[in-house]
Amino acid sequence: MDISSIDTLMNQAMTQQAHAAKINSMVKDQMETNGALAVELVESASTRPVDPSSPVGQNIDIHV
Repeated sequence: MDISSIDTLMNQAMTQQAHAAKINSMVKDQMETNGALAVELVESASTRPVDPSSPVGQNIDIHV
């Protein structure tokens, strides 16, 4: 194995490592964005006030 082939292999390895680091950074950024959007969605979910005079939910049919 000569010097030029070692140099080529090292350059290829360094290029692959640089690309992998960039992709990992992009994935991390996307995951953080998705997490922030999920938190925003949960926080924006409004709860409807319960009307005590409404008959909805007063009777529950249970069959075993």
